[in-house]
Amino acid sequence: MNKEESMAVDREVEFLKQLHQAAQMGRDTLEHVNNNIGPGELREAVEKDIFDYSDVCAQITAKLDERDEHPKPVGAIPRKMAGIMIDMKIKDDTADSEVAKMIIDGTTKGVTECTSKISDFADVDNDIKNIGYKLLYVQQKNIDEMRRFLHS
Repeated sequence: MNKEESMAVDREVEFLKQLHQAAQMGRDTLEHVNNNIGPGELREAVEKDIFDYSDVCAQITAKLDERDEHPKPVGAIPRKMAGIMIDMKIKDDTADSEVAKMIIDGTTKGVTECTSKISDFADVDNDIKNIGYKLLYVQQKNIDEMRRFLHS
């Protein structure tokens, strides 16, 4: 492998690691939300979204494995801070619409970050870039799903 090919692989690996962190943060945050809400349609929607984020994480991990690399986990501090914020905002009497707004707000930030990452790594192979687009799709689908709870 020449220097140019090596640099291209390094960029792909960095992109995949950043995407994995974003997908993992989305999944972990939704899991925390899920632990704070009761049974019902919102919980079912959140569980479906967790599955979608997990699927993206698995695809990214497989691509990293092909390159003898491993995902870089989300830092303990951001994960803990997100959990504290969720615990503070979601109580037993919190309306589904409020939980949905919170999820939409967080996921919108994720969409912005993911879009930026895709732009920053526009030079990576399309097969790798498509995983970024898949994460973006999952995030947008999550927002669309949560919108139906805004008027309940």
